[in-house]
Order: sequence, then C-alpha cells, then structure tokens
Amino acid sequence: MSRSLTLAAIGACVLVIASIVVSAWPGGSGLRPPGTPSPDATTAAAFTGVYRIGALGDADPGGGQDAVLNRSVARALSDHGNGSGGGNGGVATPPLAVSDLTAHKESTEPANRRLIARWLEMEPGLTGVVGGDPALKLPESGLTSFRLPVVRACRHDGAGLSPEPRYADTNELRSSASTADMGVVMARHLAAEPGVRKVYVRGDTAAGPTRALVERLRADGVEVRTDDAGQLADALGRFDPDAVFLEGGAGNLADWLEQVEESGFAGVKALWDPTAPTCTGRNTAADEDFSVPDGWLTVRGHYDVRLDPDAGRRAAVRKVLGDDLATRPYAVETYDAARAMLSAWDTVSAEDRNSNEPDMARAALAEALPTVRVRGTLGGWWTELSEAEAHPVVWLDRREGGQWRQEAEERR
Repeated sequence: MSRSLTLAAIGACVLVIASIVVSAWPGGSGLRPPGTPSPDATTAAAFTGVYRIGALGDADPGGGQDAVLNRSVARALSDHGNGSGGGNGGVATPPLAVSDLTAHKESTEPANRRLIARWLEMEPGLTGVVGGDPALKLPESGLTSFRLPVVRACRHDGAGLSPEPRYADTNELRSSASTADMGVVMARHLAAEPGVRKVYVRGDTAAGPTRALVERLRADGVEVRTDDAGQLADALGRFDPDAVFLEGGAGNLADWLEQVEESGFAGVKALWDPTAPTCTGRNTAADEDFSVPDGWLTVRGHYDVRLDPDAGRRAAVRKVLGDDLATRPYAVETYDAARAMLSAWDTVSAEDRNSNEPDMARAALAEALPTVRVRGTLGGWWTELSEAEAHPVVWLDRREGGQWRQEAEERR
C-alpha cells in the first residue's frame, strides 16, 4: 500500500503527460490541441495501450504553463527514444505523444485526497511522474492499491530535517538537493574555512536551511550565536564571530548587508539568497530590489551552465538542451530525473507491458526506479537515484565584480 498525493498550498500546477507508445500497442493520442478540454476527472478513461510518463510543473506566476520543466522532460524522452545515451538493454522507447492536464488547485479535503486516483482515471497508462512544484506536498494521506512513483526534480523545502521517509512508504525520490541539504553544505564550507570557530547567524532559525546549518555547525564543534532582531553591528561587536550567515527576505537582507558592510566586519560573509530559483518556473521574489556586495558567499541548489567552470560539461549540456533551455534553472535536474524514469521503464518486462494491466507495468517500474543504472544524464553526478537522494550536489558561489562566480561543487 502507498499513500496518495495531497495538494498542500493554493496554487496551480500543470501535469504534462509524455506518452510512451509500446510496440505491442500501435498508435497514440498525439499532441492534444490547445484549448481542448481534458477528460473529466470523474470519468475513468479506458486503457488504450499507451503508457505515459508525467511531468508535473510548478505554477507560472503569470498564469501560464511551466514550459521549461515540460520541455526538459520531452527532450529526455525524445533522446531516450532515439537511443542517445539511453537504454539498459531493455526495449527501446518508441516515439512519444504529449497531452496536457491541469491539476486541481483546491487546497481542502476531500478534493485533494484522491489526486493520484484522478490522474489515473484521466490517464490510466500513467506509470510515473517527474516534477517539481514546491507548492505540492508529495505525498500525503490516503491509501491506494497502486504505486505511482514520483521523482521530484526541483528544490524540496524542508526535507532532510528529520529521517527521510522510506521510498516504500512514499513512492517519492529526489534528484536535486533540498533546502536542508543546502544548509548542511554551507555549514561544512564555513567550518572548513581557516580560523572559523564562531559563527553569528541572523534570521529565522526554524527555516529549513538555517536550522540545518546551525545544527551542522554545532555538530562540527563550531560555536554559534543566533538572533533575529537588534543592530547587527552591536551583535557582531559583542560576539566577535569569525563568520556571519544571514537568512531573511530581500528587504531585511538589504538592510542587514548594509549594516555588516558598514561595521567593517572582515570575517567570512555568507547568506541565503531569497531570490534564487526554487523550480523551473519563475520565482516572484526575483523581482525584489536586492543586490549583494562583492565578497559574499551563497549556496545554490541547481546546475547553472553559465557558472560551470567545466567547459566540456557546459558544451554537452548546451548541445543536448539548446542554448535557451540549458540556461534555465532545474532544467538539467529535470532532464536527468526523466532519464532515470525511462531507464527504469527499460527494465519492465514485455510480459508486464503487454498484459493490458498498467498496474503491473507501474509496479515493476516503481520497483526498479531507486537502483536502476541510469545512462544519458547530463550532470554525471550520480548513476542511480538512491545515490542522488543520499548525496545530492550543491554549489557555492561568491560575489565578484557584481556577478556570481562558482567557487565549489560539493556533495551533501
């Protein structure tokens, strides 16, 4: 038994279903024309022999679709079907068709209780979902008789502060770092700086990255002083820290950064960037009037082809995704998550695929997903999703000349 997904916050999300047409089942639904209504969620569609991988995008602030995530999944499906670095000896993925579904945005029960069940009523061949949408809490209450595996490709807020739930219970894996992962990596980096024995932290210590950072620093023997009010210059003078870490909204940070700079503090300076992307959709906080002085460090949870010093990897990413998509946040993480889902699909036996019982194919894919050897990833940081979840990659950037420069690429 597994739990179904629940929508935790009011917001829109888009479920884009990339269809894998199995050779034993000719044809496919093709691309649903814009404006064509989706099947009614209360009416179960018959399985037509078309298996599908879903792409769950986060809401676009302008009310549109999250095209970046959708395009990344579609590109991965296309490359896998063409044999570009894909396949684990299984049946090759045939050409795909794509259909768009708009997920329900209500945040109250009982509407969200059966979210997965409604997806499967509309798309009975759905075998797995690649997605982000930090507003959608995956998964939650309600038991079902099927397993629908999910790979979250975007930043997960709050994960990692307590023991991770088991995949067998949640059917969810992550291909990118959570905010807590990012806090841990920043803490390790600060603790490793020469002469850092005391760190002053200003901000919400209950927030995922800050809490994780404080806990890790103290575990490493670093003395930490925290508060969220008062004049920073006074606090720095009393505590005399070797490093400072700031976390807050853009308005507060602008004021705090000015106070630290005017105090003449000469130690290590780091911050949590509230304008950083959280998924492939646009972060509304990026519109805030906020700038960071030179010399400050921040932590990043997604690959950025513009900052990567590895020329070979930069070229490979641009070749596969194209110049536009390659520069979008979490596009690489989404592409790699989709390749993992498709590699797991390759292991599903012909008997399960051709049984006309999608539950069997879905269960087989779910079983293989955590440890299947994945080929064709762009990042090259992991070869199976269990490794990606246990040791996600996080980047550290330093502000220089009014621009961010990548300083380190580290595993959690």
